[in-house]
Amino acid sequence: MPNILCRLPNHIGDCCMALPGLQLLEQSGFMPVLVGKRWAGDLFAGMGWRFDPIEGHVTEDMGRIRRLAAVLGEKPRGLLFPNSFSSALLFSIGRVASAGFGTDGRGFLLDKKLPEPGKMHEVERFFTLAHSALLAWGAKPAWDTVPPQLELKLLTRHEAGARNLIEKYDIPERFALLAPVARGVHHGKKKSWPHFNALCAPLREMGIEPIVFPSPDEAAEAKVACPDARILPPTTLGTFAALAKKASVVVANDSGVSHIAAAVSAPQITLIGVTDITRTSPWNPKAVVLGNEKDGWPSVDTVLGELTRLCAA
Repeated sequence: MPNILCRLPNHIGDCCMALPGLQLLEQSGFMPVLVGKRWAGDLFAGMGWRFDPIEGHVTEDMGRIRRLAAVLGEKPRGLLFPNSFSSALLFSIGRVASAGFGTDGRGFLLDKKLPEPGKMHEVERFFTLAHSALLAWGAKPAWDTVPPQLELKLLTRHEAGARNLIEKYDIPERFALLAPVARGVHHGKKKSWPHFNALCAPLREMGIEPIVFPSPDEAAEAKVACPDARILPPTTLGTFAALAKKASVVVANDSGVSHIAAAVSAPQITLIGVTDITRTSPWNPKAVVLGNEKDGWPSVDTVLGELTRLCAA
């Protein structure tokens, strides 16, 4: 099975949304070999694909890609999920014949410059990227339509890690995984719903414990945003995904947590206020999306009503 060196996206949610495209490569007879930010290694560990980190240090990353390319064969191929010039430059210098959309003025660096699709969901865009690359390489794609679920596979150690945390912190069987923090801004507006703390008391009245496992750099913000929830120490992304799978419900902003929940098909509510729901809504048949870019954030009553319905079901 030929190897394809795949440069992963730079954000957790985008990596999750790239899963159908990566799975298409594998099912079409090409083995994905992943490079990306270090945290992606644990997130994708259950997929069975080789992963090598790149650290953002240009000279070190160039050397790493060259060594990896030499291992992969005489004329290694690559697929660029990011749109950036720098990702294409890294593969070009690493002697990887890469395919990608001709964005950011990088077309001359690509071996296969793929036509950029119109506006669509990011899952569809990443799938179209992989599908177009397969055709450009003269291969037959295993399927032509995006599957309805992301289907992230977890390792036994992730499942065991989730069980161990539940036992260690005496987390009850019914718990809600809350993600009150979304870093950064979108068009100058905060990406996080400001009322997560208002969910804690009603959840407990329903017999569901509100839990937050923040990332290491979000712990202080999580305590401010949701002080009445149980704020527990950070864990790895794979173990967090296993916790999301066990949760009664995951409530998150349009953030990486929303897409991790979608990747394991968890019951979830995603809150939208400033981002484009048509591009980044969770790819999960169980997902409930409240709010939108035009009308703004949902009210507390709207979210509580949906929580009551989901948890009763």
